[in-house]
Amino acid sequence: MGDKNRALRAAARKYMDESGETSLQAAMQHVRHKHEQGQHSEDDYQERMGFAEAPYADEHRPQVRGTAYFIAWGAQELLGLDQIQQLVEHAEKAGQPGVQDPIICHLCDEPLDVTREKAVQVGIALREVQRPGAPKPTELTFPVWTHDACGHTRVWAWSQLTLERRRRNLPVATKDLPPKQHRRGRTAVEDYFVFPVPEAGPPVFYLQPGDAHRHGPLGFRADRLSDGLPELDLSQEGLRVLDEWSIAADRTGLHYIERQNTGRWYQPPKPWSPSAEWLAAAHYHQAAMFLTAPAGSIPTAKLDTGSGNLTDLLGVGRDGLLFGALMTVTGLN
Repeated sequence: MGDKNRALRAAARKYMDESGETSLQAAMQHVRHKHEQGQHSEDDYQERMGFAEAPYADEHRPQVRGTAYFIAWGAQELLGLDQIQQLVEHAEKAGQPGVQDPIICHLCDEPLDVTREKAVQVGIALREVQRPGAPKPTELTFPVWTHDACGHTRVWAWSQLTLERRRRNLPVATKDLPPKQHRRGRTAVEDYFVFPVPEAGPPVFYLQPGDAHRHGPLGFRADRLSDGLPELDLSQEGLRVLDEWSIAADRTGLHYIERQNTGRWYQPPKPWSPSAEWLAAAHYHQAAMFLTAPAGSIPTAKLDTGSGNLTDLLGVGRDGLLFGALMTVTGLN
């Protein structure tokens, strides 16, 4: 899907959230009409963070037949290779015609027949359950099976999957839907950026959304895993190198973050302007340590005064809500 069509779909889904419209086609027609009238620009279509459709990850092809199993980005982070292989083996058994307990597509509620499908999408849903006496909810994972024709898979927060099912007129539990949005007359909060320069090593770029995620911290976590960004615990590990990700920059500042063959992941309204020292360090290392966490991870009062300390993110990482990697910085040569 091209950038323009991807943006159009993202704007249509946003309109569905706000209006209650259940038909994606009708929502796309509405957004296209508004654009033709000059009431929307193409910039309005873009989500500020994340891809409109999750990219593919690994493809697992059993040797016994031609069915391909596309596993959502982030599934390996959550499950590991052994459990992923077990999911594929389960599909080979439960996806046969006439089985007593067939695999059901989560986006159409029809059985999946792996003997007829050229491709099967395998995603993961995250759901938090509060255990009696436990200080924090327990995160549970569930496989999400999808016909290839029903849409690309991803890592879902439970409320995201519930909302998508409602959009497709499938039965849902109302209590599992996210809170309704009230955007009329509301101004979006600008995102926050912090640019520390360590004594040794590449500089750091920390990005924190100004607005809370509609589906809460679990939705933020699901989106970042779907995007292909690994979670990070700063108290236990360093940043991985993600060769397919890069930060585009020049002497005026940083312009956008993108992933190879997928598109731009984030583009601000105007270039970020880190210090000359930060740009010099990025030029020297040809890389930067990119970090992101949900809104409010570092108190906004600290970010407003420039006193935000990245040690505040230690607890965020232990909760599985900090994501990041070492990314190439291009354009500073």
